[in-house]
Parts: sequence; C-alpha cells; structure tokens
Amino acid sequence: MKKVVFILPNLNAGGAERVALNFLRQLDVDSSNITLVVFQETDQLLSLVPKYVDIIDLGTISTSRSYFKLLSIIRKTKPSVVFSTHSRVAALLLFLKPFCPKFKHVARMQNTPSLEKKFSAYGPVKRKIYSLAFQRADVVISQTEAMKKEGIDIFRISPAIVKVLPNPIDTKYIDECIKYKFSPFPPGQISAVASGRLAYAKGFDNLIFSLPEIVENHPNFVLYILGNDNGEEGRLKKLVCDLDLSNNVTFMGFQDNPYYYYAHCDLFILSSRWEGFPNVLIENYYLNTPMVATTCVPIVKDLVLPGVNGFLTPPDDVEKLKDAVLKCLSLKRADIDNEYYANSLLESLL
Repeated sequence: MKKVVFILPNLNAGGAERVALNFLRQLDVDSSNITLVVFQETDQLLSLVPKYVDIIDLGTISTSRSYFKLLSIIRKTKPSVVFSTHSRVAALLLFLKPFCPKFKHVARMQNTPSLEKKFSAYGPVKRKIYSLAFQRADVVISQTEAMKKEGIDIFRISPAIVKVLPNPIDTKYIDECIKYKFSPFPPGQISAVASGRLAYAKGFDNLIFSLPEIVENHPNFVLYILGNDNGEEGRLKKLVCDLDLSNNVTFMGFQDNPYYYYAHCDLFILSSRWEGFPNVLIENYYLNTPMVATTCVPIVKDLVLPGVNGFLTPPDDVEKLKDAVLKCLSLKRADIDNEYYANSLLESLL
C-alpha cells in the first residue's frame, strides 16, 4: 500500500487548503495510506478531512519551527509520496529531503509566478529559495498551461517535471451540501455573493466602490461577502459606511457551507486583482450561477462566456465592474447550462 503524506500549514478556509483536501479525497483508500500533517490544527476545514485519514498536528504554527518535528515524522512514516501546495512548505521539504528516506515530492504551485512578483508577495531571497524548491521537486503541478509556462520561464523548472492539473471540485460533496436546503435570502431581493478572505488581492474594495450606482438603479440589491478577515475587514466596513451602503452589504464571515449561498444567489461576483486558480468560480460554474468575474487569470475566460453565463471585466476597473454587474442581472440560473467540468486526478501523478 502506498503511503502518502499531505502537508498543510493549517486547515483555514483558503483556496489552497480546499484544493489539497479535494485531491486527498480523490485518492483510493484501498491502495493508499494517507496522513495529513498540519503545523496548526484549526477547525474550519476539518469536516472535509475523511475519517480514515490520520491527522498529525505539529503545534508549531510557523513553517521554520516545523523543521525538526516534520523531519521526525517523515523518518518515522517513511512515505512514498509527499504532497505540498504552499511554496513555503515546498521550501521546507527542499531542506528536509537530504536527511529523509527517499520519497517523491509532488509540489503544487499556488499562484502564477509573475503575479506574485508583480504584487511583491515575497522578496528576492524567498523567490530564489522557492524557485529552487520547485526545481528540486519530483513533480510540479501547474494549475493552467499559462502557469506552467511561467514556472518554466521564471522559476526555471524543467519542463519534464511540470504537469498541468486544474483544481478539482468535489461535486458529490457540493450536491450533498445543497440538498434539501431552502434559500437563505429574503424573497424579492437581488442577492449577490462574493467569497474569499478579506484581503487586498480579492478586490472587495473595488466591488464596494461599484455599488452606489447599482443600488440607485436596484434598491433591493444586497451583496453578501463570505470569508474571514485577512487584514482588510476594518477598511472594507468603513468604506461601506462612508458610501451609505450598510443596508446593501452584509459581511457573513467564514461559512462552512458556502455552496448553500452559491446555489441560491442571483449572481456571483469575482472581483479579484489576482488569483492562482479561482476555485469559487469553478464551483459556481458547476452550479450554473450567473457570474461576473475579473480577467485576473487566463482560465477565467474559459469559464465565463459573456452574455451566456456571465460577464467579464478587467481587474481594478470599478466602472466596468459596475457595468458588468448591471448587465448580469438580466441572466437567470434556469437559462444557464454549463458544460461538464472534468476533474483532474492526482492519482495519475503519484
């Protein structure tokens, strides 16, 4: 039986964490012995971890403090495959691997390298270390062809080890989450949903700035923002008050079942400045939700077809975002029938 270890910093409700758990849930339990190692066992996504998976909490929180405990666990478990989905974890494994029994490191790239560089996600020293970590991995998972090209060009990864594997979604789990659920929204209201951590990258400030004219035309328009604070909550709530939108914007915080909201809203809005691969857009695509999305990453144009299932807008353009939302109000979920989204299987790379 193949021993597979997944390593996550925590079980917070981030996109990378959800993707890793979706991959984990794909694996055949009869042929794989699966262990999940976390630096800190938060409980937000704990319900997504199958009961047959062993969870090891290092209790270290930070990546650097996890070195010796993780080294001990890998030596003890002797995995054949170790999966990482954060650059800092891939870097940690770079320094661990020479002192461990041999294993295959499958490293997923979290974001597009050029966007990380553009928005100063980290400095030149970390960029060099992360580049080396991906270069030394056995398999590197790229979410799109564009990301693969950048990984090769910017991180200097060998083309032979880079495999394109779009993020999976667990459609059975989504179906179960929306089964027998009534709409959470009041009748007679136009309900829009945006989802993600309250961070600058998500562009929620631009979305809020776009609302006054939308609300002027549609006073019953209400935006629900799902997600934890990541440094922007105070600023965003002040912006809502300053624009006199308190009756039209609701901050919902983290929701363990966001699909309940996606399945019943009138439209979903992705306002991001940048994304690695927008999981929430795939989930709403699956649910045939009318969508407005910024062209923050090339894959968006494959999912959102203007006038058919949604509308596109450039990142950081409040006026065009407003226009896209107003146009999208004419689309109805019942008239949308998106093509089947085929999940990629991690098993083929292990």
